[in-house]
Amino acid sequence: MSRRPFLITAIVSLLLLGGLIALVYRETQSQSNQRAKPLVVYCAAALKPAMQAVAAEYDRETGTPIELRFGHSEQILAQASIGGEGDLFLPADSSYVRAARDSGIATESFSLARMRAVVLARPGNPRGIARFDDLLQKELGLGQANPDAAAIGKVTRDHLQKSGRWHPLHANTLVYHTTVTDAANAVLVGANDAAIVWDAVAANYPTLTVVRLKEFDGAIGTVEIAVLKSATDPDAARRFVQFVRAADHGQKAFRAAGFTDLEP
Repeated sequence: MSRRPFLITAIVSLLLLGGLIALVYRETQSQSNQRAKPLVVYCAAALKPAMQAVAAEYDRETGTPIELRFGHSEQILAQASIGGEGDLFLPADSSYVRAARDSGIATESFSLARMRAVVLARPGNPRGIARFDDLLQKELGLGQANPDAAAIGKVTRDHLQKSGRWHPLHANTLVYHTTVTDAANAVLVGANDAAIVWDAVAANYPTLTVVRLKEFDGAIGTVEIAVLKSATDPDAARRFVQFVRAADHGQKAFRAAGFTDLEP
C-alpha cells in the first residue's frame, strides 16, 4: 500500500513536467515567430548594394529579418501608397519622402546621405567626354534613367532646366532606362557609350570611367528614410533606422558601397 501514493505522486509530477515543457515550447515558438516577422522596406534600386549588406547584418545581430522591396523611386512610392503595408520607405531623393508625407502615408523621416550626378563612361572614356558639350555629340550613345520614374533623372532634369541645358541633353539622349542601375549596366555591357548616374552607383563599376562635370554640381540627391504609417511596430522600425544610421553598422556598409557624403 505504501507504494501507491508514491506512484500517484510520480505520475502527477510527470504530468506537471510535461505541461511545463509544452508551455515553455509554446512560448519559445511564439517568441521565435515574433522574431521572424520581417520589417518591410521599400528601397530605391540605387541603394541596393548598401541596404542588402545592412539588412544581412541586422538579421544576424538581432534575429529580425529585413524584406527589401526594390524599384525606382516613383515605383516604390506607388507601392507604399497603394499597398497599405510596409514599415519603411527609402527612395533615392528626399522629394519622394516629402510626397509620401504630403499624401499621409509617412510620418517622421531621417537623413542618411547625399549622392551626386556624374557621367559613367566606357572603360578609358573612348568618346573623350570632358565637358558638358561632349554629351551633345550626335554619335554619342547616351543613356539616362527616366526622369518621371527614377530620382537621378528627376534631379538631373530639375537642375539642368534652371540653366537651360536640359532640352539639348534630352534631345541627344539615346534611351531612357527604368532605373539608374539599368542605365549603368547598359554602359557596362557596351549598349551605351555613357550614362548619367549617381556617384555612389558609379563606385560599384570599377572598370568604367567616372567623369565629373561642373554643370552637374548642383544635381544632388538627399537620401532620407521614412517610417510609414502602416508600420506594424513603429518602434521596431525606428530601431532599424538607428542601426542604418550608426557609424559602426549602416554607415560602414554605405561607405563600402561607394557613398562618401554621409549624415554625421
